Amino acid sequence: MVQNNRLALPLLDYLAYAMGCEYLSDLRQLNNAQRAYLARVVGQIPHDAAALCDWNDALDYLAGAPQEACAQNARLQLIARLSQLPPQA
Repeated sequence: MVQNNRLALPLLDYLAYAMGCEYLSDLRQLNNAQRAYLARVVGQIPHDAAALCDWNDALDYLAGAPQEACAQNARLQLIARLSQLPPQA
């Protein structure tokens, strides 16, 4: 779904599609294995395939992390946050 080095869908919508989620909000309900897989999916997306605001939106929505100054850093931070295991209750 990358056309001319750009995603054909908004980044969060693409991630939901790649994960087989029916709803965007399903991305917030992923288990540890699914989060690790999503981190690998994100790792295959070039940083310039989405706008900085899209990377920062994904970073905030999926990881609750602050915005980054450039798309490459936002992408790397998103991968790192998705790769971390959430605390077990």
